[in-house]
Amino acid sequence: MIEKVITGIAKNELYMGYIFGIMILGGFIRDYSALEDVYALAKKYIKDNRVLVIITSLLGGILPIPGRVALSAPLLDGIAPRDQERRSDFGVIDYLSVHHYYWWSPLEKTVVLPMAVMGVSYGTFLGYTIVPLIITLAYTWWYIFTKVPASSVVPNLEYVREFNWRRALTGWAPLIATVILLLNTGKGGAIFFFPWFLGMAIYYSIVFKDWKWGKWLDGKFAIIATLVLALGGVVGLVKGPVMEYLNAATPGMLIPASLVAMVAAYAMGSSGKYAGMTSALVAIFGPQYLVWFLCTEYSGYLISPAHKCLMIGQQYFGTPIRKYYVVLTRLCAILIGYAALVTFIL
Repeated sequence: MIEKVITGIAKNELYMGYIFGIMILGGFIRDYSALEDVYALAKKYIKDNRVLVIITSLLGGILPIPGRVALSAPLLDGIAPRDQERRSDFGVIDYLSVHHYYWWSPLEKTVVLPMAVMGVSYGTFLGYTIVPLIITLAYTWWYIFTKVPASSVVPNLEYVREFNWRRALTGWAPLIATVILLLNTGKGGAIFFFPWFLGMAIYYSIVFKDWKWGKWLDGKFAIIATLVLALGGVVGLVKGPVMEYLNAATPGMLIPASLVAMVAAYAMGSSGKYAGMTSALVAIFGPQYLVWFLCTEYSGYLISPAHKCLMIGQQYFGTPIRKYYVVLTRLCAILIGYAALVTFIL
């Protein structure tokens, strides 16, 4: 048991290399406008900054890599306003923008596992999830259009007189290289995070002649992140007992079983684990309850305090946890309401 706890904690703590690296890369991007050549070019053709924010967030959200929020955060950070109140909205935008992926990506366990259990095609599966996907995207875009002004979002672009490919590639190279690394290694690449991001930070230091990385590392945040990741490694061990309970469920235990799975998804904050629980429940209760199980467990996962994405948004954009929960619980209520309607009423 102790060995499992230590292994779970150690596995989660590998992500600290990712978090520290993104903090340093984000500092270079902010302070040295490393991405603004590309944004300046985009501004010539996209006059409504809300559309620019949607495109940027979509880019981060569709990347088939682990930890999408950590890479999409620097992209949005490049166009986030400096005013703290308006800036904190971008933490929520970042969070919402990278979590529609679980409704549609054939690379995610949340799609693959239920498909395998039901023995259906990808197109058939999308027939179940298309409305939750539309709800999630519509809610995200509604939030963007209500929180982001149509103008004056992208700061300090005046100095970029003409788009320069060499300067743009120099600024974007670490992000492009990181995406390629994660595409090829997936979550198994976690062991490379520390040396990889060390190399990317050295690259930016050489380019911008700045070696003072400490100014971008928040000691308080590092302690909180370390504790949350460690807690996630411990809490993840509840999956075994929970799966035993779910696999022993009978057809008359639909509501109790779905509530247990939702609470477990909230406690563990793992998409892979909630995908496994959903699949187990669908195998017992049938595909007619798939939307209900997906919406309830996705909701638990989305608002989980063990969810790494919450920490990253708080670090980048200073978004209060209360703001996250106000926005996210509304989305969860809509999703669960829809699932209840189509499962138990229509």
